[in-house]
Amino acid sequence: MFKALLIPVLALGLSATFADEAKAKTDTAKTTAKKLDLVAGKKVYETNCVSCHGAKGKGDGPVGVNLKPKPRDFTDTARVAGEPMDKMRKAVAKGGASVGYSPLMPAWKGILKDDQIDNVLGYVLKTFSGEGTPKFETLAKAAAEKAAAKK
Repeated sequence: MFKALLIPVLALGLSATFADEAKAKTDTAKTTAKKLDLVAGKKVYETNCVSCHGAKGKGDGPVGVNLKPKPRDFTDTARVAGEPMDKMRKAVAKGGASVGYSPLMPAWKGILKDDQIDNVLGYVLKTFSGEGTPKFETLAKAAAEKAAAKK
């Protein structure tokens, strides 16, 4: 009788543990995403990026249409997914030439703070490449860790 009760109790306990772990991962992703200020990121994008990359992130802004090479199309999710996060951050901070992108991409480090760079990258990744992309989750997690370290 003891064995007959033990197996269902163990199975129930394991399923509860797995459910708790899945919920914790979902809650963590939601919490870390909140550490990025996507509203501020949108403002930075609209102020500094839209003229080249366009309102929809396709690299077709009013200035961008005349540039050679064309600015990055952020909606090309396969290409975005293939770029390391550090490389993307460095491109924004130090300019395109610093990572082998277009030398026409300016360096924003002297104008934008690190959190503004993270916010605009978060906005770009969520808006044009999709919130569930691994890049967005990585950036969101890093932002949460930075915020926790400041406390």
